[in-house]
Amino acid sequence: MLKSENLVYKLLVISIFVKLLILYFLGAKPFLDGTEYLHIANSIVNNNFLYPNDELVNAPITPYIYSFFVWLENFIGINAYAIPNIILSTATIYIVYLISLEIFNNQKLANITAIIITFYPFLNFYSISILTETIYIFFLYLSFLYGIRFIKYFRYKDLSLFVLFFTIDTLTRFQNLAMMPFFLGLFIYFGYKNKQKIIPIILIFSGVFLLTMTPWWIRNYQVYNKFVPMATGYSGHVFWAGNNPLNKTGGGIEPIDVKYTQFEHIKDLSKRDEAEWKAGIEWIKNNPTDWIILEFKKLKRLFSITFYAKKFDKWYYNLISFFSYGIVLLLFIYSLFYIKPYFKYLSIMFLYSFLMVGIYLVFIASIRYRLPIEPFMIIVASYGLMRLKEKYEK
Repeated sequence: MLKSENLVYKLLVISIFVKLLILYFLGAKPFLDGTEYLHIANSIVNNNFLYPNDELVNAPITPYIYSFFVWLENFIGINAYAIPNIILSTATIYIVYLISLEIFNNQKLANITAIIITFYPFLNFYSISILTETIYIFFLYLSFLYGIRFIKYFRYKDLSLFVLFFTIDTLTRFQNLAMMPFFLGLFIYFGYKNKQKIIPIILIFSGVFLLTMTPWWIRNYQVYNKFVPMATGYSGHVFWAGNNPLNKTGGGIEPIDVKYTQFEHIKDLSKRDEAEWKAGIEWIKNNPTDWIILEFKKLKRLFSITFYAKKFDKWYYNLISFFSYGIVLLLFIYSLFYIKPYFKYLSIMFLYSFLMVGIYLVFIASIRYRLPIEPFMIIVASYGLMRLKEKYEK
């Protein structure tokens, strides 16, 4: 079975069936920010598919994708918005399978990766959740696939597609924007090491990025009459949530970890954003020891096997987490000792993981925010699992 080149297609069919079954029994899960995405999606439809001027807090891709399924809500209710997530989550299985095949050139290993990711509980759960996770992960790993191919073959079309999909992913979650220079540096490094021309790499990377982001920047300028690279009124909001005297856990849940009462009188979003940044920085400067302790709590929270939210802090949820993420984590750590021959191609995902952890240490941490690196962990863990399998068979 593991040698079969057709196994992945059977797994895609199984994946759709499993996800639809979960949707049938549990129903779509619209969390707090998911409710906001649906509001924006309906506003987009009512605004002739133009992004409304008063909705600049969120990145546009997720509500735009949901907006194409607004009509379906009349037939199956809120479950309509889980359909694009199910489709993209299933497509991600195939993308991760291709990544594993590209890196290790091993059919068995690629199939092991595909099997694990097909039945991985967290990815299946989020495929029926009305959030950004599934859409973000799809574009993220699609970009990784082409980034790995560029490092491997140095084809400019692969570089262009990496930048295109990673920038689209930036418009799904703005956190990617700060990562762009690091990935450009990575490609310049490998280009230099392999005696490739550096100028075309810089020009293609910059050109595709600018072309993809420009429509968003133009509409932001029309709304604010100034250059706004992402959105306004939200980064400071999250920064204050992660760095304030109430936050003792590393999370950012109001009113447990944060209160915004001192900023409510500031009606201008950009000014409120600035004030929240300033207050967070002042708290860090005045409480460096508390902040360092809080950073360790964020790191622990991000990679925790057990849940923090009371809604999910049940023994059976934690048991599922242990036998999925917990085992993947152990295999991932084990594999790190043997992965050196493939590090060149894995470097793009290692870099992303390092930067992602850094961003969430600056802001707030949650098990949910770890999800984008879990397919990468599964890819590496699969390598360790195959090593153990071959060792046992000897």
